[in-house]
Amino acid sequence: MEMLVFATKVQHAVREALGEEYHVELKEVRKNNGVILQGLVIRRGEDNIMPTIYLNSFLKAYEQGITFADIIRKIVSVYRDDAVGKEIDISFFCDFEKVKDRICFRLINKEKNKELLEMAPFIPILDLAACFYYACEEGGVINGVIPVYHSHLEAWGVTDRELFECAVRNTPKLFPCEIMPMKSALREMLQELEDMGEDIAGKLDQIIPMMILTNSRKTYGACCIMYPKVLEQLAGSVGGDYYLIPSSVHEFILLPLSQGRSAEELKEMIAEVNSSEIPPEDVLSDSLYLYSCKERCVKIL
Repeated sequence: MEMLVFATKVQHAVREALGEEYHVELKEVRKNNGVILQGLVIRRGEDNIMPTIYLNSFLKAYEQGITFADIIRKIVSVYRDDAVGKEIDISFFCDFEKVKDRICFRLINKEKNKELLEMAPFIPILDLAACFYYACEEGGVINGVIPVYHSHLEAWGVTDRELFECAVRNTPKLFPCEIMPMKSALREMLQELEDMGEDIAGKLDQIIPMMILTNSRKTYGACCIMYPKVLEQLAGSVGGDYYLIPSSVHEFILLPLSQGRSAEELKEMIAEVNSSEIPPEDVLSDSLYLYSCKERCVKIL
């Protein structure tokens, strides 16, 4: 079924399920990397929270056999759980003094986000861009993100540099970095690994000598490479130079150079995974990076 046909059908069904008090409309939303998602925007009366529920995954579920009635019940449940009874007074966003302590940065692909970066302040980093957002937790909203645009800086009367200084101070404090062996991540994903004996678990360190760098929320954690001293400290942990593999906008995978994997092999792996395994809006880069202890910097290979 085509997305527009499905979305229109969902819109009418959700409106009927919620009742006349609710306004339900369709909206295309531009996400990271220029990805366009079809959203369903729901508003009750004069509420100032209008959550957007993206329908792309629901269409996929429908095509895989989930009934349309179950799709509608799930959408209504998501809305009621996440939005009903919550309100945010957004007037605070006009005052920089009230937002400056939650201004953060995240890393995105510079080339794939040209249109966005024409409207937003950013710091170029190799083929990436550090752009800014307000980490919102008002009104019971968790992990809320309000992007910062040039228009906000003009209204606040602040410069790009002042914004960057706030983000450098806030991001590591609000979202500390986390480093874990790939073995630990696999254990979380595959419960059967918990039953492995110590001998087998130990061998995983040799088979998978990788580590994951992300943040405490596992969201936009790739930006941890910008945290002060993190890359230098990691060099000490892995014993020298290491590859930085951009797993997604949420994390990097670290691989010691001493493991002998060729750069070309890793580049092919990154391109294949990005094209087949990672949601398009979560792709960070097809590049392979190297941290050099001698030069104390990251470079593209």
